[in-house]
Amino acid sequence: MDTMPTLLENPLVLLILACEIGFWAVLAAGLITRYVLRRRRLSTILLVSVPLIDLLLVSVSIADVAGGSPPEAVHGLAAVYLGFTVAFGHSIVRWADARAAYHLGGGPKPVKPPKDGLAGLVHETKELGKAAVAAVIALGVIATMSTVAGTGLMAPAQWPGDPLWVWALRVAVVLGAWVVLGPVWVLLGFGGGSRETQDARHEHADRVAPADPPVGSAAPTAPWGRYPSEGTNGANGGRSPNRSNAPR
Repeated sequence: MDTMPTLLENPLVLLILACEIGFWAVLAAGLITRYVLRRRRLSTILLVSVPLIDLLLVSVSIADVAGGSPPEAVHGLAAVYLGFTVAFGHSIVRWADARAAYHLGGGPKPVKPPKDGLAGLVHETKELGKAAVAAVIALGVIATMSTVAGTGLMAPAQWPGDPLWVWALRVAVVLGAWVVLGPVWVLLGFGGGSRETQDARHEHADRVAPADPPVGSAAPTAPWGRYPSEGTNGANGGRSPNRSNAPR
């Protein structure tokens, strides 16, 4: 019951919340400046300055540990937040920029990422790569904090019992789940759009090349020559409707 008030009393938690709010505030300011005020140079400066918020967070976190504060769960949270924003920050900015360009700047409608097939597998593999980068950054920051605090590195078997290193365990679990629910899921054909894509392909194939009529049914009368070898039960007296059968 008292966990949330206690966390909110920690200055580092407040800094994390401020960084999150600042990230979206600077991002929104950059997009509004670009597509509403039409000041592209200023908007570029704002968007480029977004990573500086993460640099502030990690600097304060390491300084807090170096000042004598024992590494706690909040320091691990700061490390994970930093890894996520560094690895996915550019993608988030690009995602928001595409939608702002569509709604505010008259740009093209954003294209949704593929969910199945080779394109979906490539997309999910790239997203997994970003998650791996986030995990490496988070683990690196956790290791740095632990070294600065004097506790040193810990073996994976000791991670569950340490408030800082337990975040490394959580990152590893999330990364493993990402592998299964990302590339492996698409590779096994469980992508969200696989059934829809197959139905669309079948419908397109039916329109382009309709199946031959069943044996014993009348052959189509148009277009000429579509079924040049129709059986004797077809129309035109059992002859194929082509030029070779036409009277000369």
